[in-house]
Amino acid sequence: MPVQAPFAGLPTFSNAISGGLMLAAVLGLSLAASTSAMAAACEVSMEQTWLGDLVASARTSGPCDAASIDLVVRNGVDEVVWSASHASTDLFGFDGIADADSMGIALGDWLGDYADNSSSSRLPEWPEGVDMPDAGEFPFYVEEGVSRDVYETLRTADYPMVCYIQGHESTLCLVMQPDAGALTNVGAQSFPG
Repeated sequence: MPVQAPFAGLPTFSNAISGGLMLAAVLGLSLAASTSAMAAACEVSMEQTWLGDLVASARTSGPCDAASIDLVVRNGVDEVVWSASHASTDLFGFDGIADADSMGIALGDWLGDYADNSSSSRLPEWPEGVDMPDAGEFPFYVEEGVSRDVYETLRTADYPMVCYIQGHESTLCLVMQPDAGALTNVGAQSFPG
């Protein structure tokens, strides 16, 4: 006949540890899920007018400290004339972003204050017989496939141009030709980072 102890209904030490670990695991998963949800809550949208009648729209997704930024530029009849995706970790001005408010400020600066609306005549001259434009201390890197002749034609035509930050130390320059259906990427201007 088995002996019944008065404490037989209480959990044993090994069951208590097992139950405690289970509770810790459930709480840990719950905490990790809420932390993950908070990090993913960095969805910010912003619009800015570029070159008078283009609307540049940016939308972020993912965690604030490593968000993906989708940029879409539309003309006056809502046609897409440029689009690109950037990792915020690769862009000047997005270091240390921890929340949606800070992301909104950085995004506003990126589309607004840091975007240079100007003219293609501000591009550095590309002298004949050299490999790239003469931009002095901070080189201008011509987009692959853009020849010297095309570059110089765009530069001397004095078309509207916007350059926006596309790296830690460079801006991407886009030219708006009157009859083109899209912005033309002419290259990247480096700047001190």
